[in-house]
Amino acid sequence: MPAFPSQHPSSATAVEGRRPRKGDVVDCVIERMDARGRGIANLAGVDQAGESWRATVALRAGTPGATVRVRLLRGKGRRRFQGAVLEVLDEGPDAVPARCPHAGVCGGCAQPRLGYARQLVEKRRLVVEALDAAFGGAPPAGVEIAAVEAAPRLSGYRNKMDFTFGARRYVLPDEPDGVDASFGLGLHAPGLFQKVLDVEHCDIAFEGASELVRSARELALEMGLAPWDLRDHTGLLRHLVVRRGEHTGELMVDLVTSERAQELIDPYAAQLLERHPEVTTLVQNVTSAKATVAYGESEHVLHGPGRIHDEIGGVRFTISADSFFQTNTGQAERLFELAAEAAGLEEGDTLLDLYCGAGTAGLVMGAAAREIVGLEQAPSAVRDARQNAEYAGVRHARYIEGDVLETLPALLEGADALDPARTVCVVDPPRAGLHPKVPGPLAAFGARRIVYVSCNPASGARDVAALVEGGYVLRAVRPIDLFPHTPHVEVVFTLERAEASS
Repeated sequence: MPAFPSQHPSSATAVEGRRPRKGDVVDCVIERMDARGRGIANLAGVDQAGESWRATVALRAGTPGATVRVRLLRGKGRRRFQGAVLEVLDEGPDAVPARCPHAGVCGGCAQPRLGYARQLVEKRRLVVEALDAAFGGAPPAGVEIAAVEAAPRLSGYRNKMDFTFGARRYVLPDEPDGVDASFGLGLHAPGLFQKVLDVEHCDIAFEGASELVRSARELALEMGLAPWDLRDHTGLLRHLVVRRGEHTGELMVDLVTSERAQELIDPYAAQLLERHPEVTTLVQNVTSAKATVAYGESEHVLHGPGRIHDEIGGVRFTISADSFFQTNTGQAERLFELAAEAAGLEEGDTLLDLYCGAGTAGLVMGAAAREIVGLEQAPSAVRDARQNAEYAGVRHARYIEGDVLETLPALLEGADALDPARTVCVVDPPRAGLHPKVPGPLAAFGARRIVYVSCNPASGARDVAALVEGGYVLRAVRPIDLFPHTPHVEVVFTLERAEASS
């Protein structure tokens, strides 16, 4: 199957003497990747009145460096368009053969044809642009923005994958007319959130994941189990989440359904386990939510202990079905090495771990700390953190359940208040970053150093700018790639109190 549907060259039209508009077909060079993984091309010209104009085109299937023929689709005003690639005229110097048979039609990897060296360049540019935007045009003078540290593995690096059941399967262009499209299990096609692409092989998932997906699909079809219809909110099967411990080999299957349906699910699970005896635990999560979320209000353990284990930095962690755990174990080890270097813990220091999840960052980084104090809102994650500390023999860790915004002030001002001069804070928030009201009290507390671990350069740079405004100095920016072939990049920001760094 060709990378893109081809059009006869005579279909191209030049935008000359006027500004571009919807429906125009133009040739352009894709210059960069945006934070959503789309290729971005620039257009420029002169209109009838002799005035210069500029416009950008965002392309879902656009590889930076390629020259493409594009049809302009809807846009915002006449300066920002979305476009569809009609033909690749020149793949460019950084194009590589696709690793995956689903490249171009699967939303799992945004840039499957872009050479890895260019991917790293693009990711660093996203970090620089995020800092430029957050600091009003340029980051503070003297800040080191390192090159993105490369991932050693480009395939099979994810220890967790969330596959979706859907009642509307994405039909490939080479399939015959009238083919059955009422059942799919895989990943969403780009931009088509109600349609699911049947995934036969996922190149970034751990070894054995694709075989599990294939069996789950075949058994569901054989047993007549209905997939979830995102539009009508009907059906039973919603998600198949698979996780494997990189260092332990333990394997979890988490089946998310719309109801318990024991008479249907238990035989289905038994058949899946018979085909895959390597599965060490299988759980069912039941959710009534209409949105496509891979967690439930109730959990039922159908096989095994209901959890698996993995290791980072020599520390063993318990992972439940709804626990957050870094999805690239090997690179997570390196990420926390960078964070530990940035923290520079000294004897007698307290490590304050905000958004601690299952305690990963604090337990990996905090061996030299006098005390580890973790804050986390999710009760199950707090339970896992306490258990992880116990398993690791860490006696100097305590975990507090509560929202950071509500809990942080009491922790910093109570009878057991921490000494700012002897406190280093590690912050590892969700993609949305900190609540707007958190940077203020955090900066006011005045920990000697803050290590902000960000999975979203835009929100991370925004929060870092707020902390700088509150009296911190940004010392270093260390990006590291945990997700090859996607636009995602982790960043370790190092901040110090202005008085301490002067």
